Amino acid sequence: MGGGIRTTKEFVELFPGMENSADQRETFFTQDQNLEIADVGRFKDGFAIQKFKNIDVNGNAGSDTVGDFVDIDFPVFRLSDAYLMYAEATIRGAAAGDLNVAEGYINQLRERAYGNTSGNITASDLNLDFILDERARELHWETHRRQDLIRFGKFTTSKVWAWKGNVQSGTTTAPFRNLLPIPAQEVNLNPNLIQNPGY
Repeated sequence: MGGGIRTTKEFVELFPGMENSADQRETFFTQDQNLEIADVGRFKDGFAIQKFKNIDVNGNAGSDTVGDFVDIDFPVFRLSDAYLMYAEATIRGAAAGDLNVAEGYINQLRERAYGNTSGNITASDLNLDFILDERARELHWETHRRQDLIRFGKFTTSKVWAWKGNVQSGTTTAPFRNLLPIPAQEVNLNPNLIQNPGY
C-alpha cells in the first residue's frame, strides 16, 4: 500500500480489539505499520484507513484502472447519521425523544457493523460519550468529526490526541479555534466584515 490516510492510536482504541475488532467498520491497514505516529511525514507511522474502495456492491472495479479516481459519490447524508442524531437529541432531552427508539436505531447500525447482535447495546449504555465515540466509528473520514467535537465541547481545551496542536503527545488548543477564520480575501472585499476573534 503506497500513500493514504493514517489515523492516531486514539481512534484505533475506539474499536474493541483495535485492529482485530469484530466491528466491521474497523478497516485499518496494519501490515508493516506502527500504531504510534512518531513522525507525521513517515507513512509507516500510524494505521492506514481503508474505508472507501472504488468497487461496487458486486466487487467490480471502477472505470479508472490506475485507481486515481473513484466512480462513487461522497456520502453527504446517511441514514446512520440521522439515527445517531436522534439518539443524541434524545439524550440531550428532546421532548419527543424515546431512549428505546434510540437504542433500536443504534443497534441497527451495530448489527450491520458486527454482522449479528453481539455488539448490541441497551438504553442504559446511551450517554453523550458513547454517542460521540459511535459517531467516530460510524462516520469516520466523512467530515463530521471537527463539528462533532465542537458540539460536544471537546475540540479545543478538553480533548487531546496525538499530534493535536502539532505536538506529538498532543496539546489543547485555544477556544477561538472552534470558529474558522473568515478568508482574508472576503474581509478585504467587504469592510463590514469583522474577522473572527483570535485570527
